[in-house]
Amino acid sequence: MSSTGLFAILRVVSLENIGAFLNGDAWRSYSSAHSQPEDKDLFLPFAEQTQRLQIGQEVLVYIYSDNQGRPTASMRIEKFTAQDGTQVYKVEQKVDLIVFAETDLGYKALINNTHFGLLYKNEVFRPLHYLDEISGFIRKVREDGKIDLILQAAGNKGAEELGLMIIQTLEDNNGFLPLTEKTPPEEIYRLFGVSKKKYKMALGFIYKKRLVRIEDDGLHLINK
Repeated sequence: MSSTGLFAILRVVSLENIGAFLNGDAWRSYSSAHSQPEDKDLFLPFAEQTQRLQIGQEVLVYIYSDNQGRPTASMRIEKFTAQDGTQVYKVEQKVDLIVFAETDLGYKALINNTHFGLLYKNEVFRPLHYLDEISGFIRKVREDGKIDLILQAAGNKGAEELGLMIIQTLEDNNGFLPLTEKTPPEEIYRLFGVSKKKYKMALGFIYKKRLVRIEDDGLHLINK
């Protein structure tokens, strides 16, 4: 089996006894570049599927050449990702992610179309779903090369980004949000997708810059 180096999100166009067939812009571009018939669908064998499929569903796959040189798809993403991230990624580096699996610990995500990592459930404060395309950060690269991910940058960098989100939300609501010390964590999560602890860190960041005013009735944007 030789790999062709292409991850792609494709649509299921038919289900047959031998497997599924896929199509989409990425496959048509690949077909054109590799002298393949552009009107032929891509085969996804049963053995390479990780869930029950339906026609019209989108799936994340890796396109590889089988033992006979035929382009084939696999949903077994981890099998085709690079295994060692120690020389590639640094802590707090911003990366592009595609969520492709959920486990008891968290969510597995494809990183920059090369590696995969894990977002831990106890550090994710918003709903995530299969094929969500999001930005994240490298939390840790372990000695064995495996990668831990996080959605918000740590420390001042994360507080600054969330602070800008708070400012934008204030601007979208005429400069006022009824958020106080007594606001439940669930409401903070609903608005910003983060824990109340991270929200308070970001609030402190923009408060020190005199961008907001904290009063008994809530949060006010300071117009300069």
